[in-house]
Amino acid sequence: MRSHLAFNRPTDFLRRRDFSQKMEATFDFIRAHATPLVRVLVVLVLPLALLTGIGTSLLQGQMLSSLSVLKQSSSPGSTFSSSLVPNVFLTPTFWLTMLSGILLFAVLHLVILGYVVLQAERTTDEPVTAGEVWQLVKARFLGMVGSFIGLGLLFTVGMMVIGGVLFGIGGLLASASTPWVIFPFVLLLYVAMFYAIVPLSLYFIVWLRERRGFFGSLTRSFRLTWGKWWSTFGLLVVITLIMYLILMLSIAVLSVVGLPFGALMSGQADTGSVRLLVIVYSALQSLITLVYYPFILVAISFQYFNLVERRDGTGTRLMVDAIGAPAPVVAPQALRPDDEGEY
Repeated sequence: MRSHLAFNRPTDFLRRRDFSQKMEATFDFIRAHATPLVRVLVVLVLPLALLTGIGTSLLQGQMLSSLSVLKQSSSPGSTFSSSLVPNVFLTPTFWLTMLSGILLFAVLHLVILGYVVLQAERTTDEPVTAGEVWQLVKARFLGMVGSFIGLGLLFTVGMMVIGGVLFGIGGLLASASTPWVIFPFVLLLYVAMFYAIVPLSLYFIVWLRERRGFFGSLTRSFRLTWGKWWSTFGLLVVITLIMYLILMLSIAVLSVVGLPFGALMSGQADTGSVRLLVIVYSALQSLITLVYYPFILVAISFQYFNLVERRDGTGTRLMVDAIGAPAPVVAPQALRPDDEGEY
């Protein structure tokens, strides 16, 4: 019978792990800390997730209503307003939903990664509490939002610069008889984007745990993945694919109840009842996403700890320093006749 790690000391995290061990550690960590982690998520993330889900459902209702009007406006003899659909994206609901989505992204990353980081720094058996995570969220929230916006701008500008250089070179080499020359440079642009996404997946755990600046965290992320790009990419693909398939299956089961989009568009159903169903459906969809997304972030965290141990050997030094230290005092436990121990 295999013994599972309790993940209550730094050496449980800072270990060299192969692909199967990282996947195993991800699910072992979720199992070991399911109750306290769910408690933290319910207290700190659930309200914002429900708010985002409700905003999304209201926005979907407005878009479906606009499409219904658009369908009627396209009939013979009717006038079509080209500003009908874009007006949906100018409503307060759209911008509030976008804002709550960004806040949800920041809080969700801070809560899950913060829980992992705080747990990796503990030396007691007590799990991290919601209050401890909340203190971290308050201290790093603005930095997380700024990092998210900065990464988006930097990625966009970087791709524009790389794309401009590549297209400029391709344009100089291309001619009327050989226009296909530009296509390899388009492919190189996509390769550059594809390559950058993998190191950037470690950015937030690096920024949160090592407390580096924006560019320091970027540099550290690329250095950690140097020579380990494929293993990082493989882990991301596998865990994302597994969670995506489970998520889609869960949403498909939820959709069996049926969502009367057609009735809303045709105006054959009561608008109030239909919109209420849309709100409930979107809220449940947000809850399902909230359940599965932590697996991806925890897997990224264990890849980070694996790469840190391979480069710095921090966990090995901690284990060496612990040699000769007094054994921890274990509280006596009552005899359990049904406990057969481990073999």
